[in-house]
Amino acid sequence: MALDIAQEQQGDVRLLGLRGRLDTDTSADLELAVQDLHAAGARDFLIDLTHVSYVSSAGLRVLLALAKQLEGSKGGMRLCGLNASVMQVFEVAGFSKLFAIFKDRATALVGMTKAAPEPQPPTLAQHAARLLKVGDFSSAASPQATELARAVAQLLGVRPVAVIAATSVSAAPANISAAAPAAEAVKPGVLGRLRGLFGRKR
Repeated sequence: MALDIAQEQQGDVRLLGLRGRLDTDTSADLELAVQDLHAAGARDFLIDLTHVSYVSSAGLRVLLALAKQLEGSKGGMRLCGLNASVMQVFEVAGFSKLFAIFKDRATALVGMTKAAPEPQPPTLAQHAARLLKVGDFSSAASPQATELARAVAQLLGVRPVAVIAATSVSAAPANISAAAPAAEAVKPGVLGRLRGLFGRKR
C-alpha cells in the first residue's frame, strides 16, 4: 500500500500530512520527501499522522533518523495526530520520549511559526509630514523628511540628533560644527507653515 504525502506551508514550517501505512515498503517515500525539502531550504517540519493506521519499526527508524538530521542543521521536527494504536507503538519502543508529540496541528504549530515583526512607530518627520500633508515620506532619512524634522526641532528648541544620525556617511558634513546651523537653511515656506501650526518660538 502506497503512502500519500500531502504538503502544506505554514509560515516557516513545512507540514506533511501522511495517509496510509508507514512501514518497510513506504518509509523510504517519507525519507526522500523530507530530504528533498531539506535540501531545498526547509528546516522545520510537522508530520501529521492523523490518517496513518500503522507504523512499523522501519517507520520509527526513518522518523528518528530524520529528526536527528534536522536537529543537526538547526531545524526540527514535530509529530501530531497519532491514534491510540500508533501511539502505543511509540510508547512500547520507547520513542514517545524521543519526539515532540502533539494531539493536533494547531497545538503543534504553537511556537514553531515565527511571529511577524511589530510595526515601528512613525518618526517625527513622518508625523509632521502627515500633519502638513506634504509629500509621502516613507523614509526618515530622505532629504524632505530630514528638512522637515529639523524645522520641527528648531521650533521646539531641540537639536535633531536622530535625524543627523540617520543621514548617510557620504552626505555628512566634514565637521559637526559646520552642520549645526543646518536648520536655518529650511525653506521659508515649510518653516512658515510649521510656525502657523505650532506658533512662533518664544
